[in-house]
Amino acid sequence: MKTILLNGQWKLSGKRQFAESEKSIFINATVPGDVQLDLCEAGYLPRDIFMGMNVKETEKFEDYEWWYERTFTAPEEKSNVWLVFEAVDCLAEYYLNGVKFGESKNAFISHEFCVDEYLVEGENTLTVHLSSAVLDSFNHDYTIKSLKSPTSTELRHVRKPHHSYSWDIMPRVVTAGLWRGVRLEVRDEVYFSQIFFRNDDTTTRMYYVMECPDRDLSDVEVELEAWCGDDSGTKCRVRTPKRAGYIEYYVKNPKRWWPYGYGEPNVYDGKVRIYRHGELVHEEKISFGMRTVTLEREDRLGGKKGQFRILVNGVEILCKGSNWVPLDPFHSRDAAKYDKALALVSDLRCNILRCWGGNVYEDHTFFDYCDRHGIMVWQDFAMACVPPEDEEFKKNIENEAISVIRKLRNHPSIVIWAGDNECDSCAFGYVTDDNTITREVLPKCVELNDFGRPYIPSSPYITRAEYNAGVRAQVEGSILVEDHLWGPRDYYKASFYTGNSACFVSETGYHGCPSLESIKKFTTPEKVWPYKVDGKYNDEWILHSSDNFGRDYRVKLVEEQVKQLFGYIPENPEDYILASQISQAEADKYFIERIRVGRPEKTGIIWWNVLDGWPQTSDAVVDYYFDKKLAYGYIKRSQAPFIVAAGEIISWGLPIFACNDTLTEKKVHLVIRDINEDKIVHESTFNAPANTSTKIVSLPVYYSDKKFFVFEWEVDGVHGWNHYFCGYPPIDFEEYRRVMKKYNFEEK
Repeated sequence: MKTILLNGQWKLSGKRQFAESEKSIFINATVPGDVQLDLCEAGYLPRDIFMGMNVKETEKFEDYEWWYERTFTAPEEKSNVWLVFEAVDCLAEYYLNGVKFGESKNAFISHEFCVDEYLVEGENTLTVHLSSAVLDSFNHDYTIKSLKSPTSTELRHVRKPHHSYSWDIMPRVVTAGLWRGVRLEVRDEVYFSQIFFRNDDTTTRMYYVMECPDRDLSDVEVELEAWCGDDSGTKCRVRTPKRAGYIEYYVKNPKRWWPYGYGEPNVYDGKVRIYRHGELVHEEKISFGMRTVTLEREDRLGGKKGQFRILVNGVEILCKGSNWVPLDPFHSRDAAKYDKALALVSDLRCNILRCWGGNVYEDHTFFDYCDRHGIMVWQDFAMACVPPEDEEFKKNIENEAISVIRKLRNHPSIVIWAGDNECDSCAFGYVTDDNTITREVLPKCVELNDFGRPYIPSSPYITRAEYNAGVRAQVEGSILVEDHLWGPRDYYKASFYTGNSACFVSETGYHGCPSLESIKKFTTPEKVWPYKVDGKYNDEWILHSSDNFGRDYRVKLVEEQVKQLFGYIPENPEDYILASQISQAEADKYFIERIRVGRPEKTGIIWWNVLDGWPQTSDAVVDYYFDKKLAYGYIKRSQAPFIVAAGEIISWGLPIFACNDTLTEKKVHLVIRDINEDKIVHESTFNAPANTSTKIVSLPVYYSDKKFFVFEWEVDGVHGWNHYFCGYPPIDFEEYRRVMKKYNFEEK
């Protein structure tokens, strides 16, 4: 196959849609890119779009339509020529030499068109027309019941990232553009349009569909060659007169794919080839993993114990990881951030990421990294609000799901498809099982295109029986087996958290300010400090808590969490920021360790979140400028495959656990120090069983005590350590800072 890239500089023009007398804008554009970034470059928007209140300037272009244009030279070949647009945001019409050859209405997936009949010799002109996604809301009907949801009606029918219309982690930036690459392909005379690998203990079956314009498959052979690491590999070649079928590929002593901490993330690399009349006519690279994945879910109704656990290769995995949220409001910049962002995920010792439904679908580079670093992926379909139920929308979702599944299904890292984010828990008058998109359309897409991979309709998933029983997510003591723990976001050891019985927590988090250095990068000098004057929070702090509507809830929340923990509000920015970061760090550490010491009932936590997608005060533990907050080091220690951690006081004692999330028993030498009294309170050597948490000792502690304990251990010749603060707030801020400095809690 011959490929001609059409990335780089294009011409861009735009004007207010339906305003024929309006003057047009003519500027240069970069592809992949976003219109707003080109407007910044050309001076129509502030160059530093995130400084102060600047991001709100993008709203004045929301009702614009845009035309991208460039020329290219036609290839010598004039048959089987395709134009491929990897991602277009969002409502597009496509023209070649002034003739319309296609349209699309989905920013999440690629769009391809055979253009043989539209090409001319020599220079060709390609034009892409984008209409306003905001004005598109006038093209749809809205039932009154659908208006009960608080999310914007503008995003209901259009298939672009939901966060674009503002979210609690993102500003409102309704983007437009060719945000992934554009290319011209001259395809081979015979080629694969689908390849799917499915394996059992020793055999991989490669399913395939071939495309052959002349439809002559009388003398065609298909070959699969694969290897893993330094093994010699195996080759299998069969003659087939069929356009579609499968090859069975026997693997002697297969190397299994395992999540981080449980074994090696073995990936088989290889090539698939098509021979016609004995000649090689098509070849492409492939990769796959030998592993099985199972989701065991049981609700708690009818006296059942309930469970939610992920098994890989038949082994229960204690899941520890983060929600993966947008890397940037302008998604053309995502690809450049993958390496640095994913390195944080590995450094934090995550073995799972949940790709949140308000985001885009990440590209192969993301999943390739997860494949080869043992990071499981829970992939939401791109919905984060109650969707419409009309037939046109359902067909659009079906096409999107099929495209996404077929693109990504060979990545062994993907362990769950989920229908959406929080549609069940935000049903607003709908019976959850009445959502035909997540109960009928999406599961059928998974069943037909990726059979065997687990699917759940929503996160958190609420069955009809649970709905009828009055179950709601975010209710103290909820009986949901998988839940999002947000609620009042008060003291991190409040009963909302301690009383929740979820086996698997797929969202939870706590706020922390970015560093003062980072705050100065996105806040005008006069608004850096104080964040509040005469009882009124300043507008830049409000906007950069991701609130486009001037509500001070999240700025106030950070303030209250600081006061909750320390009993007062520091008056200078350095101390206030540190206090908020301590509050966040202790909370995140507690949430993770509560799950780990809670085995076997507890099976996983996916906290919110690693990295900010724009400059803000948030739950992220690394800010937009890649500056790590205090919580980063705390989480890194708490997520090591083996740790020692504390439970909560019970029966006059503080239970201490060895948490061994590996498949080998560990011999441990442990020393526990009471920092306040500067003495060793426990020392022992013991064996920690594989893949479980075991109580070691109970330290005598009163509820009225305020103690710092440091746990130090030796396992497999490696030294590890952890700390635990015991006692109710308020904590003495200066004492905490002294201990933190002495024992280097800031280590990242």
